[in-house]
Amino acid sequence: MKKQKNKFVLAEASVEDINKQLKINMLVIVVLISMLVLNTAQFMKDYSLLYAVLIAIMAFFLFIMAKSRTLLTMRKQALTK
Repeated sequence: MKKQKNKFVLAEASVEDINKQLKINMLVIVVLISMLVLNTAQFMKDYSLLYAVLIAIMAFFLFIMAKSRTLLTMRKQALTK
């Protein structure tokens, strides 16, 4: 039988786990920002409704990732005290 991989649970995470998640979070934020810039440039070129919707979706995901990064840093500060 295969052993199931544990999911990331913030309340049970160690500082190393949080640091790993912060690195992943930063990578996702960089990808989202680059996609947002590319969609914005394409929107300015074409004025398409599709790119406007994609910009809104990317901005929403960027907001969610920024909030999760804030939660991770707050948890890391609480663990290091």
